[in-house]
Amino acid sequence: MKSLWVRRSLAGARPWVVAVGLAVGAGTLAAQNPFVDATKPDPAAQKPEPPNAAAIVRAFVEGCVVNEGDPVTATDWALNEGFLPIDPLSDEPQQLLNGQPGTVLSMPGSAGQVLMAVAADRRCTVWTERALGPGVRNALRQSMADLAAKGAQVQPLVDRSIERAGAWRQYEQMRYRRVGGSQDFAVASVTTLTSRPGAQALNFGPYAAAPARDPDGLQPR
Repeated sequence: MKSLWVRRSLAGARPWVVAVGLAVGAGTLAAQNPFVDATKPDPAAQKPEPPNAAAIVRAFVEGCVVNEGDPVTATDWALNEGFLPIDPLSDEPQQLLNGQPGTVLSMPGSAGQVLMAVAADRRCTVWTERALGPGVRNALRQSMADLAAKGAQVQPLVDRSIERAGAWRQYEQMRYRRVGGSQDFAVASVTTLTSRPGAQALNFGPYAAAPARDPDGLQPR
């Protein structure tokens, strides 16, 4: 199991698909069949390139933030962009939606590595399995700065490192209100600190002025 931080603003877990048996089988075949060139890399064993950080953040900002998490509007945006709904009985919807009714969709061309979860309570999450944390973090900061430049209210609230699943990650939260809007929302991200591909979570939802606990389990400071 690999940690997935989507619980209110971030928590949960997602199973990883382990292809050890396939890899062992491929190695055995190469050893037994003289016509198999064992020096060539097996395309099936090669991991796809990490998802593009700009595309991930665009899906989050345009799909979740701009639409203020509205389940109908956000889902329509995703479908129009070519996202495909995930089987509601599979693990991903149950974990990303945290028990709430809603829809989980897969970004086109991401091989299931980028998922968008739209819950009925206006919580909206974009989660990716193998993206580069610094790139996602910087792209989100720039996108929120662009919204602020257009007149939206964007207030940084939290920016600190937290430990999740034995690794340190950066947690950031901002308060957001659209131009002419009357409701505040929380924009949060949990991203890896290193340049190695890893799981990243971007979360949007109604803003709670006084949360009971911060995501690291401590009382608010």
